[in-house]
Amino acid sequence: MARKHSPDHQRYQPVDEAFIRSVPFAVGTVGQPVPDQNSRATDKESKPPVQSPSKVFTPPDSREEFHKNDELADEPEPRSLAKTPERLDKPLKFRLPRSERSDVMRVVSRIGEQVETSVEWSHVGRALVVLLRHAEGEIVKHARRHGPLVRPSNDQAIALAEFEQRIAQILLRAFREVSPLR
Repeated sequence: MARKHSPDHQRYQPVDEAFIRSVPFAVGTVGQPVPDQNSRATDKESKPPVQSPSKVFTPPDSREEFHKNDELADEPEPRSLAKTPERLDKPLKFRLPRSERSDVMRVVSRIGEQVETSVEWSHVGRALVVLLRHAEGEIVKHARRHGPLVRPSNDQAIALAEFEQRIAQILLRAFREVSPLR
């Protein structure tokens, strides 16, 4: 049986109505007033004033106009480090030979020794993700300069190692030229 509330019961609203009105609902527009479900007033005095949009987005007429500057279109949008961190719930895995895994874990251990604290592979891996994201523009620029690569099939171990070596060279050149981390 459905639960009945008292006549003066206030409906649960986790977000304030004023905040909802201030959020843009479409690109370039200021939020329209949200009708209050608790009140049924119809007079204009109870409704909040509608703010006029300061800038209205108009889509470009053609693809050429949209991509006037290809370099700007290729650059990633800056990501703020001040955002609240997301949950770490998506693993990124790859296979290594036992010897390479040992080498990686030895380097991770040596980093921990030098900074005098416990350092795990996950810390180093996420730090590498930070570097990749920071250097993305330079990486793309060097990859474009390097020209097309042909990825060999997984059963061609030597050709695959050479392919990965060329990617490593692109990354190294990009990391040398990227601006310092802030």
